[in-house]
This record gives sequence, C-alpha cells and structure tokens, in this order.
Amino acid sequence: MIFNLYLKKYPDVLERILGDLTQIELEIPYGRKKIDIYAVSKNKRVEVFVENQLTPSDEAHLKEKLWPILHSLQEGIVVWTALRFDEKHLSAVKAFLKANPQKYINFYGVELHPEVIKQIGILDSLNPFDIWPNLWRINKVAEPLKLVYQHEQMPDTHIGRAHVGEYRYDFHRMEDVKKCLMEYLRKHLAYFPNVHTSKKHLAHSLTISMGAGISGVVYQLSNRNKQGWAYVGLHFDKCREDMYRSLYHQKSLITKKVHPSIVLENRSLRVYFEPYADLYDTMAEIKTILEKMIQFFSPYLHGSVEGLPDDLPGDAGEERNSQVLQGKVVEEVMKIDKEWLSSAMIDPRMAEILSEEVTDERAFLAQQERISEHLIHRF
Repeated sequence: MIFNLYLKKYPDVLERILGDLTQIELEIPYGRKKIDIYAVSKNKRVEVFVENQLTPSDEAHLKEKLWPILHSLQEGIVVWTALRFDEKHLSAVKAFLKANPQKYINFYGVELHPEVIKQIGILDSLNPFDIWPNLWRINKVAEPLKLVYQHEQMPDTHIGRAHVGEYRYDFHRMEDVKKCLMEYLRKHLAYFPNVHTSKKHLAHSLTISMGAGISGVVYQLSNRNKQGWAYVGLHFDKCREDMYRSLYHQKSLITKKVHPSIVLENRSLRVYFEPYADLYDTMAEIKTILEKMIQFFSPYLHGSVEGLPDDLPGDAGEERNSQVLQGKVVEEVMKIDKEWLSSAMIDPRMAEILSEEVTDERAFLAQQERISEHLIHRF
C-alpha cells in the first residue's frame, strides 16, 4: 500500500518508463482481484495495469496477479515490479504473449532498488497519518525503479480508445456524484491512506463505505440518502459490537468533541445534515465532519490508546473559529517579503515555494515537504 501511494503521489517515477499517465487510481476492482495501480497512457490511449511486488518474483504472484490480467486484456500496458526477477517468470510471460499475437499488450518487468524497501520499512513504522507527507523519503533513492525487461507487441501506430481528457461529471448520475466526492476527499484529506483506494460503488447505493483502519469498522458517507439527508457515519459490524457498546457509553464525550448532533444507533455513529444547494458545499461539510471523526476515533480504533481522547482540543462547532485564528498566527509567523525573494540571489524554484501563501498548519507542512523534495532533487 505504501509503495502504491508513493507512485500515485510521484507519478513521474513510472512516467520515466511508460510516458505520461492520467486517471491514476489505486487498488481498483478487477474481476475477483484488485489491481495495485490503474492508469491510462496519454500517448497510446490504452489502459495501464501495475502490479507491485516488494519481494522477488514468484509463481504465486505470476499465477494470481499477472495471469488474470494478461488473459483477459486485449490491449494495454502491463507492468510487474519486483525486488528482482527469476528469468523463468519473465520467459513465461513472453511465451504467452508470443502465442497470442492478437493481444496488443506491452509488458514491462521493473525491479525495485533495495533501498526502496528500506525506506518503506521506515514509513511503515510511522503513524498511518504521517506516511503521506513523508513519502518524499523514497525520492532519496536515485533510481527507485529500473526497467530490466520489456516485450512490446502493440504496433507503434496503434492508438486505443481510452478517454484521456478531463473527466466531466454528470451530477444526475449517482456514480458521478460519489466519484466526485471521493476525488474531493483525496485532495483535502490526502494524509488518510484509505481515502486513496478505489471504492466499488453499488449501482443503486447512495452510500460510500471506506475502511476505518481495522476490520469490521467502516466510515459511511452520503451526499444525500433516500430520506434526503447528507450524512457521515462510523459503522461497526456485528463482530465489533463490543467496541460500539464501549463508545455508546461515552456518548456525552463524543457529542462534545465530535458533533453536537451525532446519533448513536444500530451499531453506527452518524451525523446527519441537510444538503446544501451547492454540491461542493455539501462535500466540504462532509469533509469537515469526517476529518473530525478520523482525528477523534482513530487512536482508539488503531489501539494506540485504550480510551477516547477526552483532551482533544476544542469542542464540536469550535474548530472553524480556532482554525481561522491558527491560520492568522501561522500566516504572521511565515510572512515573507516577496519582493526580497524575487530579487535575492536564491534558487528561483525555492523562491517560488517560499512565496506561496500559508494560512494553516497543513499548508505549512505541505510547504516544508515541497522544500525538502526540491532540495533532494537539486542535490
């Protein structure tokens, strides 16, 4: 999962091998399996499937991951990354493709630098919410991916039919409403790993379910349910009923710290509100409530604390005012003379980064991350 996140955040690592990519998604359903990374090649207009293996190639991965893709795909690009390859596995792929010349498939075997595995191990030891802002660590490896094998049988002149332009949402379609909400959350809650994985939406369902970090517990989101309400919830399966009961007995604390209108019933904790006229305003409210839930419940769900954090700063409903105040403080601390930056003898890109407006803590951390990335690539 960590390496998938890295390749999504830094697509240029793959693009050095495959060319420009668009529509990058993680862990999309494909038959009964999930594809680690899905994308579309801008140049060839065909689908791209990437399977990441952090260990040496083996028969199990070839059989369970690669063969289903290669057998069902008629045109596209398939990438298998592994720590190192056994020649017989690559030969098996080549033999299959040569026996099926009607398949316009380009296959690439890509090896991971051992240092990448080391950095992934370091990232895996962090708090899950600290992984996304620290993915830059893998960029310290000069060549994270190395192309070691390729078999191309897609004609150079062939252009597929995959859509490569900007996706146009049709908000009369529930699928597009849910897709837009997930893209909004990926942009604004990027630090939450589960927001990046693709969701298999039921055609007639108005709800999105998203893992909360442990089995049997999911966040549930809806822009508008059958009763006409938008809501954000945390649902517990039957196997987690004891955990739900424990939270139920702390309703007063949850109401105070998460939301004054939270409802606890049927093994769920939900906040309902009337959707705004503008869909994006509704999504912004969903994001605000979801983030509050994530920050409040995650330490308890992940087992890092035994009880709920009653010392969480601020009460429900106060966070917006505190964020505005915090933004003003950070803005004063980070205020920089932009005229001096433009005239000073420092790197232009560094000046550009330092000139960006910083209005809150997350923006400040993001700016520090960009500074680190720039320095790593420069030196």
